[in-house]
Amino acid sequence: MALNARTIKQAKSKGFVEQPLLEVAVYPARVVQMIDLGLQDGGEWKGEKKSPVNKIHVTYELVDSFLVDADGGEVEDKPRWVSEELKIFSPDVDKANCNKRYQAIDPDLVHDYNWAEVITNPCNVMIIHKESKGKTYANVGTITPYIVSKRNPELVPLQNEAKVFDLSEPDMDVFESLPQWIKDKILANLEFKGSPLDKALNGSAPKAKVEEESVEVDDIEEDDIPW
Repeated sequence: MALNARTIKQAKSKGFVEQPLLEVAVYPARVVQMIDLGLQDGGEWKGEKKSPVNKIHVTYELVDSFLVDADGGEVEDKPRWVSEELKIFSPDVDKANCNKRYQAIDPDLVHDYNWAEVITNPCNVMIIHKESKGKTYANVGTITPYIVSKRNPELVPLQNEAKVFDLSEPDMDVFESLPQWIKDKILANLEFKGSPLDKALNGSAPKAKVEEESVEVDDIEEDDIPW
């Protein structure tokens, strides 16, 4: 057995079918998952430590793009998903990417910046390509409103179950259904100790004292500014 894990070829799961790269285009979609990641480490920017920031993981179901089977045929009950991670700032921070995203998903501000309430809302997702380590990936570029008109009919409903995970009131069935890497990120949030999720997983625990730290507008990185 090779002891160098990098020399071992990864076996694909049974029934795995490599999916084609999504083309650069605009895709009609609905919001299918809204996952609260909590207060995350802000990392560094230009060598300086940034303030912690709340993040969410948003997934969009593309209503007219589907997974393909081993023969290359579309599986029409399995629409493709694309996701992105957003830093959440106050609606007063106009240049924040999250607020431009929200305004595209809820253009009439019916839900007043309550991300949990825009689940199932329609929007247009612009897919772009990015290169990383010699491989091309399809990423979310811009999000624009989906306006129903004669040219743009009402979108079909979601084909997958919509999921919302809110750390203030954690739904444990939703939590357990998430991929492990997302669960790990949630568990690593800076306010996990003593939180409702901590208590649900581990029983009552003394709540850690979290020192409140304001986020300055200058802490918004270039990646947070809309495309």
